[in-house]
Amino acid sequence: NSIGIQQQILLIKIAWGDRSLAVDFRPPSSRGVTGLHYLSMIANTYKTLSRIDQLFPNDQNYGLNHHYELAGFVWHQGWADGSTWDTTKQYETNLANLIRDVRTDLGVDNLPVTIGVSGLMGYKPIPRREAIVNAQFAMADAIKYPEFEGNVAVVDTRAFLRDPLPSSPGDQEHHWNNNCETYWLIGKAMAAAILGLSSSGQVHTG
Repeated sequence: NSIGIQQQILLIKIAWGDRSLAVDFRPPSSRGVTGLHYLSMIANTYKTLSRIDQLFPNDQNYGLNHHYELAGFVWHQGWADGSTWDTTKQYETNLANLIRDVRTDLGVDNLPVTIGVSGLMGYKPIPRREAIVNAQFAMADAIKYPEFEGNVAVVDTRAFLRDPLPSSPGDQEHHWNNNCETYWLIGKAMAAAILGLSSSGQVHTG
């Protein structure tokens, strides 16, 4: 096929609107109360993986070998955290902890991770929004986070912003103005980033 992948791929989508990394998705390593949505994300992932045989009943590879591979984790979030300086200042630490904790809880040490920056305001010089984007870009800084080198990629989404009404279906900045082209470009870029990362090679029995 066009991206060179022959196996079947299952996308497990976990999406709740207006949720912060500081509270709702707060990872265990950030201490305090672990976010309910973080716990739900991990639980729902395992619940879905336990049903692989039902989701792919005709997959001969799975039927014969009874295995699957966790090939990547995609994160596109940040608007809610950029609403206050307190949560904005926590964001970089929380994001690094999220990556580490997801890898621990899913049992994949170097699970490839791609982060689409919170570029919903484009290149407008809004301090809190810029700080969130910079915190996200920091995950690909091999000097600050050598453990993430080669297994974490950050995608700049700011150029994908399109003008609001009438150029887009809506005028909600926090929803990318409901522009389908924007969503397509973000998804395509983040998928390319995942494919470009080195695989951990870890296969998980199901």
